[in-house]
Amino acid sequence: MTNPFMDKSSEMHPLSRNEEEACFKDLKEKALQHCHESVKDFVECSKEHNVTVMWTCRSKLKAMNSCLNERTSREELDKLKLTKMAEKRARQRAAATSTQ
Repeated sequence: MTNPFMDKSSEMHPLSRNEEEACFKDLKEKALQHCHESVKDFVECSKEHNVTVMWTCRSKLKAMNSCLNERTSREELDKLKLTKMAEKRARQRAAATSTQ
C-alpha cells in the first residue's frame, strides 16, 4: 500500500537481500584493498611467531583491525547502500521512461 500524500519521486527503493549482501561484499573487498599493507604486515609477523603471535604481533594486529574497522563501519556501509539505492532508482526511472 502506498502513501497517497507522499510524492512518488521521493520514494525509497529498498535493496533486495542479494543487493545488500553484494554491498557488504564490496565493502569488505574495498577495505581489504585499502588495508593491504597492514594485513600483509600482520600475516608476515604471524608466520614468524607461531606460538607467541598474540604478544609479539599485537601492535600489527591493532593497526590491521583499526584500518579494517574504519573501512567497514556502519556509516561506510550505509553510504554504499545509499549509492546503490540511487543507482537502482535511476535504472528504474530510465526503464519507466523508456516504456512510456
